[in-house]
Amino acid sequence: MFVARRSAAPLRRLLQQQPRRSASHSAHHHAEPVNESFGPSFYVAVSTVAVGYALYRISQSPAESFVTRLINKYWPDQKAFEERNALHTAMLEKAAVDRHLFYGAPARDYVELKDPELFNGGSPYNVPAGSRADVSAVAAYYHRKNQQIEEQRVARMKDGKVVSIYD
Repeated sequence: MFVARRSAAPLRRLLQQQPRRSASHSAHHHAEPVNESFGPSFYVAVSTVAVGYALYRISQSPAESFVTRLINKYWPDQKAFEERNALHTAMLEKAAVDRHLFYGAPARDYVELKDPELFNGGSPYNVPAGSRADVSAVAAYYHRKNQQIEEQRVARMKDGKVVSIYD
């Protein structure tokens, strides 16, 4: 390590004593002229000013310009807006009536059992003895009830009184 430091000191002094030369002193010739363009920024700036002036002149013209006629050609007339607003108002009024109907209906305190399997929806593992009730009577009751509803529906369909299949 000491040997490396001793050999680096004379080398450092030698480099410090040499005169420094810049690139302009070492080469006495000049660079060739280069054709430089304005670049895209210049053209964007000039075209922005030109387009802005053209739009200003079009918007300030007293007569209808080409752009105004083009907009009026494809813009729907006031009658279409009135029809659309009338339909929208009718739909909102119908939704309000439905909302008041649902809010005015009494809430049920029970949940109608559609399937007897809902009683056995839990996990069959880690069930303590005697915790499961016999639900065969409940299942038979709802089975009879669903059969009666189906018979009434079929009878209504035969009489021709049915408005929809869900009545």
